[in-house]
Amino acid sequence: MPGRPNDLEENGPAKAVVVLALSDEALGALPRHVLHPDARIQRVPYHMLSERRLSGPDAPGLVLSPLLTPEFDALDLARILTQCGYRGRYLALVDRLPSANLIRREVAAQSPTINFDVIVLDGSTPLHSL
Repeated sequence: MPGRPNDLEENGPAKAVVVLALSDEALGALPRHVLHPDARIQRVPYHMLSERRLSGPDAPGLVLSPLLTPEFDALDLARILTQCGYRGRYLALVDRLPSANLIRREVAAQSPTINFDVIVLDGSTPLHSL
């Protein structure tokens, strides 16, 4: 949409993508339109996330993580992103999930300022058909 910033802008921090606890294989399974070809992947450990600039002009345009890890889940990460003033997009990846809507509603209720969605890597996510 003209005049509206998005995750795939040619210039600026939108190319910066913060990745937590995801393998290269998981990144490779993303729908093709999620990552800009020139995206700058910045891997950040969960315990160091609050030290990263997540607001203002240098904030990343996208944060990617698994839906659930032994260390954190999407609700935990969304809460930290909100506390750090993050206003970009956050996508949680999962291999399979019967209903992503429950997760979407929980994150939206807890962290309404986060642009959150779930990507199911089995190909059932609407993003896979773009």
